Amino acid sequence: MQNEASFINLLSTYGLRPERLSLYEEAFTHPSFDEAEKEERKDYERLEFLGDALMGLVASELCYRLHPEMEEGNLSVIKSQLIRTESEARLALKLGLLPFVRVGPSFQKKIEETPSVLENVFESFLGALFLDVGFEKAHDFLYAFLYDDVAAALPLVSKNPKSELQEALQSDHREAVSYHLVSESGPSHDKSFEVAVYFEGEEIGRGKGKSKKEAEQEAARMALSKRAVHSHGPYLPPLGSLRADGMSLEAARTILGEK
Repeated sequence: MQNEASFINLLSTYGLRPERLSLYEEAFTHPSFDEAEKEERKDYERLEFLGDALMGLVASELCYRLHPEMEEGNLSVIKSQLIRTESEARLALKLGLLPFVRVGPSFQKKIEETPSVLENVFESFLGALFLDVGFEKAHDFLYAFLYDDVAAALPLVSKNPKSELQEALQSDHREAVSYHLVSESGPSHDKSFEVAVYFEGEEIGRGKGKSKKEAEQEAARMALSKRAVHSHGPYLPPLGSLRADGMSLEAARTILGEK
């Protein structure tokens, strides 16, 4: 791999010794590089899938352990802030992965100015690290690497989640979201309402409040915090992230194939 000595030195600063360098070469290879070589090579897409699962697990664990004062909704907000494209791109640069990325001539942008590529590289690096050094060491590295960011994190809650949700989902002129009253309870002077928000026939969030409006806002906030949507429309969380959330380390090992 390119800059092999520098990469080995980089990992050594974290107490890691890479054994299978070909995995990391694959992790740092953009699909455009394969096109330039005109032969079948491996790029980072499969490793990215694996690293996404590890990132989801460790981010969830850190949020849970470091913020015992927070309810599930705010924990979800913090996690979504951590695993969004811009955040993982920043983590890739912080770790120093930029010099090892390989792209082909068809890639005309600056890598450091392309958050989506940096996000992919960071996740694929995690996938390669997991396969190379095993779950425990990969987990411990990522846990320590993310620790300060999660410890200092505060949930950035939208002031108008209903409007934000509507804008995100209708960015491509799709159907509007709808809110349905699930339940109404309590005496007339102290009622409690539960509302579910739906998009394209699927429930994407649910909230409670002392009024229907308050319950609707909370349902929209929950949809946003769970990353049910992003700025380009409906978002289906990666299967790996769904599997990892809230699981024990032992369960995660089984899912990730580590016995």
